[in-house]
Amino acid sequence: MSAAGTPRLDFGLVLPQLSTTWEQTLDAARYAESIGADSVWVIDHVLGFRPDGGAILEAWTVLSALAACTKRVEIGAQVLCQSFRNPALLAKMTATLDQVSAGRVRALIGAGWFEPEYRQYGWEFPPGSVRVGQLRDAVRILRGMLAANGPFTYQGKHYSVHGAVNTPSPARAIPIEVGGAGDRMLRLIAAEADGWNCPASALANIKERAAFLARACEERGRTSSELRRTVQIVCAVGDDQALQHPALANFAPQLGLVGSVDTAARRMSDLIELGFTGFYCIVPPGSNGRACFERLVNDVRPRVLG
Repeated sequence: MSAAGTPRLDFGLVLPQLSTTWEQTLDAARYAESIGADSVWVIDHVLGFRPDGGAILEAWTVLSALAACTKRVEIGAQVLCQSFRNPALLAKMTATLDQVSAGRVRALIGAGWFEPEYRQYGWEFPPGSVRVGQLRDAVRILRGMLAANGPFTYQGKHYSVHGAVNTPSPARAIPIEVGGAGDRMLRLIAAEADGWNCPASALANIKERAAFLARACEERGRTSSELRRTVQIVCAVGDDQALQHPALANFAPQLGLVGSVDTAARRMSDLIELGFTGFYCIVPPGSNGRACFERLVNDVRPRVLG
């Protein structure tokens, strides 16, 4: 695919955050910035995905530090959990962080799903339909408070604000993107969001999910091409041994950007044909993962751009 026919691509690195130190997380972010990555990402969980819970750095604290310690890359979480923070406060936090980072914050939010952390930390874990309804209110509040020039009021079923003022404003307009792949989530995205982030767990059905979203958009009088479409995906380019690392097992590694440079380029081109322009990469731990991501940026990207 030629450069002229390809929209701007976003190559992002999901940073080490589980059972690691802040210094290691920061070093990975600076490394990604140095080799030409477009964005760096954290996950918004308070428990690691291990039987013992696993150590994990808190997402927003890390983002705040990254805003001050990096210069160019966009920063975000894939995805922020709407349950963890009152959406009005989240809008305030987002606007402030965008000021700190000079306009580099990405707002990507989801309904929440990992029940053990809800139970341990004292959050209610309502049924999925309720969490999606909460997310709808959260998206509307975020959109309103990040765009408002004056007091903003919204009365939702789950969350409300009353004459809320959010100043100083963000450094620029911030699109509200949503992560998820279920029917209810895709309908919400079609109705409310500026972008869709497809989780790695849905890669096996990504064509069907993209088609469902396109139909849902048509029902709302819009086209799915209006949405920024991004994907969470494993990157293990050029390292079949690293591809087998247990840390990747829950992210459909066989459907990722893997194999040779040519194979990974073909996989990326197929996803671009479906409308995806952002690739947020989960890599194997350590130096092997860095080498895989560097091949993606330095070798696969030029091959795709032509």
